Amino acid sequence: MKAPYVSPLLRRTLSAVYRFYDAFFFPIDDTTPIVNSPLDVSIPALGWSALRVDKDFTYRFSARTLTQSAPSGTNQVVQVTASMNDYVSLEPILLTLPLPLSSPPRAADFLIVKPLWPTVALRTGVGETAVRGHIFSPTAQPVAGLKVEMWPGSGGTPPPGTPYTRSDADGDFLYRFPLLKGPPGSTASFNIRVNNGAITVLPASLVITLGGAQIASFERT
Repeated sequence: MKAPYVSPLLRRTLSAVYRFYDAFFFPIDDTTPIVNSPLDVSIPALGWSALRVDKDFTYRFSARTLTQSAPSGTNQVVQVTASMNDYVSLEPILLTLPLPLSSPPRAADFLIVKPLWPTVALRTGVGETAVRGHIFSPTAQPVAGLKVEMWPGSGGTPPPGTPYTRSDADGDFLYRFPLLKGPPGSTASFNIRVNNGAITVLPASLVITLGGAQIASFERT
């Protein structure tokens, strides 16, 4: 005797899973720390919010599909907002659905890993080298949204893969060196480049004490 068929009352279909890392941890690998700050991840055009899963700090887009198909579309804008204002997304995050899946589907088919950029609201770790910078202009030139790159050594251009950040509305920025190793208290010279060298700031380099966050001001000339 066959068991009676019971119609399902609810069905959800997984569409995409996001995980975020700090842009200053590059290149990424299995040891790269995950951004665990509370985030609101959504697709505003679809009125769709992702569910945060605390055990692995992922954000999952799933939809009820018992009576309708899962949302689909090309280049849907994914919006990421940090409730503590300690991270921002400086590059567009676009999602095309449905994702291409293996047969049978694998968990890796759904996972999308993206960088986020720390803001000046982030508290850096104890012993971490970082620069809390401020760009100002005595002639009222724009100081917001400027691309900032910093790197150690004497080279005139940053090495490939050098992270970047952007100044906020007040000209402030946080530049982290979480992977930089050296005796705490020792010093090293760092260069700074703004907007790929199109904008000059002074000083063009500074000496940083390793193992702590240093405050520095730069004049846009």
